[in-house]
Amino acid sequence: MHNLDDTLVKRQYNYAGDVMHEWHQFPGKYLGPCSNGYPNARGGIPRVDICYFVSYNRHKYVMNVEDETTKVDDATLSKINIYWRNIEYTHKLPVISAITTPIPLDQCKTIYKASITLTLEHIIRSYPHSKAGERLSGITSKIESNEVLSKVEAMDLIMIPKMFEKNQDRVLEKVCELLLILRIDDEDFKLELKFQMQCVIHKYAKTLNDIERLEGVIGLQEAITAREFQDQKLIDEGFDQGINQGINQGINRGRFAMALEFKKELEISEAARISGFSIEELEKEELNK
Repeated sequence: MHNLDDTLVKRQYNYAGDVMHEWHQFPGKYLGPCSNGYPNARGGIPRVDICYFVSYNRHKYVMNVEDETTKVDDATLSKINIYWRNIEYTHKLPVISAITTPIPLDQCKTIYKASITLTLEHIIRSYPHSKAGERLSGITSKIESNEVLSKVEAMDLIMIPKMFEKNQDRVLEKVCELLLILRIDDEDFKLELKFQMQCVIHKYAKTLNDIERLEGVIGLQEAITAREFQDQKLIDEGFDQGINQGINQGINRGRFAMALEFKKELEISEAARISGFSIEELEKEELNK
């Protein structure tokens, strides 16, 4: 996988923007995404990392979040200032600017003097955390006690390895084990957490063998299988709205053939749960009429 940090951040905000907004304790209430490309004076279209609408103090704002992995200095803030102005000009709305980074907070520049009269201050969320061990212990206790976690609590599993400044590979082992037994009301969100964890595994695992083993620990292949069935169901529902019964039956047979293929890789009960067909149908390899 390439650009692991970028891929992870975009997955998190594209699929769980409201959760990430709350997890970072950003101001205001998440409203929904907006475009991340903004034409500039030179005719280019710079793309910001993350952009979405928020409600804050009874007004609508645009939230711009930049994930910076190497430095947060004057040059960084100068670049973000240009983003800020383009976003503000496009939407005719005030902008809240935030930076997430693995750089310790005391090494980050937070204020940018855009002109003699204009000073811009950015929200900084640094991942290194003095209480990372306590947070890992806390979520471990909840999961091992069989508690049902909220989405924001569950996001700790993805973010905790980034909070440690060393030995992330050891933390990763524990986090993957916890993700497997995590209880959460939204099974689709748990699937998404597994795809996010894949990025974390590729970033912090020591060897290719470790990557393969940890992907097995979190049940990544089963998650991919489940997501493929979800995608196929969405396609089927689209067909259901406008085509005849005979074609729909053909689609159902196609999905059943797909389920039989997955039965070869998974336990039959798991294949049945993911696909929506019964164990009896999969055992007989015949659809009930």
